[in-house]
Amino acid sequence: MKDDFEMQNPLKPSTPASRLPDFSAIKPKDVLPALEELLQDYHRGIETRLASGRKNGWTLVESEASWADELSRAWSPVSHLNSVAGNEKLRKAYNAGLKRLTRHENWRQHHQGIYQAYYDLRHSPEFKSLSPVQQRIVDLELREFHLAGVDLSDKAKKKYRKLVMRLSKLGSKFSENLIDATQAWTLHLEDRTRLEGLPRAELNMLKGIARQHKTQGWMVDLSAPSFQAVMTHGEDRELRREVYTAFVTRASDQGQKPGQWDNMPLIEEMLSLRHRLARLLGFDNYVEYALERRMAETPGSVLDFLHSLAEQARSAAQEQYGALQDFARSQGAMLPLEAWDIAYWSERYRQAELHLSDEELKPYFPLDRMLDALFFTTERLFGVSLSADSSVSTWHPDVRFFWLEDHEGRRFAGLYMDLFTRKHKRSGAWMDVCLSRRKLEAGEQLPVAYLNCNFSPPTVEQPCLMTHDDVETLFHEFGHCLHHTLTEVEWPQINGINSVEWDAVELPSQLMEYWGWDDEVLSRFAHHYQDDKPMPADLKNRLLRSRNFQKALFLVRQLEYALCDFRLHLEYNPEAPVNPLAILDQVRSEISVVPVPEWNRFLNSFSHIFGGGYSAGYYSYLWAEQLAADAWGRFHEEGALESETGEALRREILSVGASRPAMESFIAFRGRPPEPAPLLESYGLL
Repeated sequence: MKDDFEMQNPLKPSTPASRLPDFSAIKPKDVLPALEELLQDYHRGIETRLASGRKNGWTLVESEASWADELSRAWSPVSHLNSVAGNEKLRKAYNAGLKRLTRHENWRQHHQGIYQAYYDLRHSPEFKSLSPVQQRIVDLELREFHLAGVDLSDKAKKKYRKLVMRLSKLGSKFSENLIDATQAWTLHLEDRTRLEGLPRAELNMLKGIARQHKTQGWMVDLSAPSFQAVMTHGEDRELRREVYTAFVTRASDQGQKPGQWDNMPLIEEMLSLRHRLARLLGFDNYVEYALERRMAETPGSVLDFLHSLAEQARSAAQEQYGALQDFARSQGAMLPLEAWDIAYWSERYRQAELHLSDEELKPYFPLDRMLDALFFTTERLFGVSLSADSSVSTWHPDVRFFWLEDHEGRRFAGLYMDLFTRKHKRSGAWMDVCLSRRKLEAGEQLPVAYLNCNFSPPTVEQPCLMTHDDVETLFHEFGHCLHHTLTEVEWPQINGINSVEWDAVELPSQLMEYWGWDDEVLSRFAHHYQDDKPMPADLKNRLLRSRNFQKALFLVRQLEYALCDFRLHLEYNPEAPVNPLAILDQVRSEISVVPVPEWNRFLNSFSHIFGGGYSAGYYSYLWAEQLAADAWGRFHEEGALESETGEALRREILSVGASRPAMESFIAFRGRPPEPAPLLESYGLL
């Protein structure tokens, strides 16, 4: 019977162990049966080993790695499909599976027998015979047991489990509300009068959206490319206001359908539950709990870092905003500028100052050429080539699959690329794990990653043409993928991005962005999509000069997000809970320079911290950016495409995962701890 089940259910892998998911065969009805079968194997195996009375030691760690990886291999494609090709049936199956896995994780974290086996191993003579990587796994596992409340009383453990289960459900519901609210709003235009100012590429994109909805004319929706097109180029101020309002009031008590998908009650409950969780585990607040897994050691060190940056950036941002207003005034704009005016007048100002526009640049950034640039950089730095394989099953015709190969043509990793925006796909850009590297008796399980973006899809009239921001995004997410696929650690617990400190995990991705600005890379690959002529030197120089254009304004906005997130989790007081919007307003009054309307509900769509893994950790982007700016300094000194430097990056950072602390890896690459000056220089603040 079990053999029949394995054959019929594509989520219950059989041999070969490294088999890629068969996405076309996965059905919502497969999810729970596969998970239950795998969980039974896991639980039965644990209890059998512990009841045998034999000394488990490292063999239990090995067995757990195998059981956990089987679960991950089944769950990863389900979780991924829910993000990129969701529907109501799949969403229901996903939520049921998430609930079941959360219960399993609580069972495992509070299992005294498993904890005792790890504890006994740590304090046994066998521990000294383990490799440093194996010792690291044991130490990190013991830390996780304590952070999950293994030391709590039975009554307190029940409270912990309820908190974790509820938080998991709330995070999933937050993301669902945001997706539903985003997809519920469209604006259909039968003539292009209101779209004056939009370049041909953007108009073609809006035509494509209309076609997807089986209608004529043009359609604006709330996907990132559509939103940015209108906000950046739309001359119709009322149209900009209308689209901006819809975007910033998604899933809130404001906007077109106020309250229908309101995320604020979920936000308030999540903050309360996170605080209760931290207090239950002996921490004063959720920030102190979260920092146990970070490079930053104390809340004060993070606040000092953020406030120091704010002190350096705010005056420069005020100057840049003042210059923008002066320019807009000189062009006859109505002052004061409103939030829906900023992107439009910034683009006009950039054109006037640098004689540079996205319309002029995008023809030189067709997607296929930028993929060539990415693959060229990867081969030069790391000796890795990528080979497309159209025979691999995917979830959508637009998805591409690539094998990563070494100099001898040996495949050692895989990569799915899903790059275009579409209905039922979550917004933004992200990387996720499909398979982790693992050594097996029958061979090796290769690491495989998902790379997801939301670029404008090709149309009948043109290929996918990218902004330079899109190019940066592509390089950024690919950096995460390299971190996962170039690992040389054989244990899934700590290879790739797994268990890397959250404020260091963005280092490879932030660093890869620099090659999107490299002169040689641009010269080789920024060619016009129609005649293949390289970008003129003058245009390329103007692009490079634009790198610091209004950079302080961007930094201040990131600081606003980071400080708001940190303060929400640091200052939460159950006896006198503060409206999260009030905290955001305080941060804006101290940091921001660009006005934001009172009805802006940014927090309701802040999925990084309420629907993702960045709670009390959005500062990680800037923290890791400091690491990346300093790491780039070595390439700047030795050569941007110098293979020996690339090999050092691969050896000391990309390949080691969490097998040692991130600070040790950084020092091994850079020769010293990180310094702040390179980050300030990258923002033009020195």
